[in-house]
Amino acid sequence: MRFKYSTTSSTQNEFDSLPRLPLSLRREAQSVEAVGLVDSGATVNVLPYEFGLQLGGIWDERRAIIQLASNLGSQPAMPLSAISYATPKETLRSENFHQLNWCLLG
Repeated sequence: MRFKYSTTSSTQNEFDSLPRLPLSLRREAQSVEAVGLVDSGATVNVLPYEFGLQLGGIWDERRAIIQLASNLGSQPAMPLSAISYATPKETLRSENFHQLNWCLLG
């Protein structure tokens, strides 16, 4: 697969470019549009807390707390499952839809 490299600010140059992918996330009747960073070596997918709330997620201390590693190691995280697909939707076939398990960052 090939992904477009882009920056998040006009003040950045081409060396600040990272592979990004427009996504639509869906959980039950809720959906969120976002741009995700492609990390082909990642073992978990992380999602900002605000997106999790928009998808109907609830932060519940009684649920499993996931210990993340590296630069996110100090952030609390909880499991959240959502369907994700790359956008624009018109270019996708049903086999490109994926059920992903996300870690909701607190």
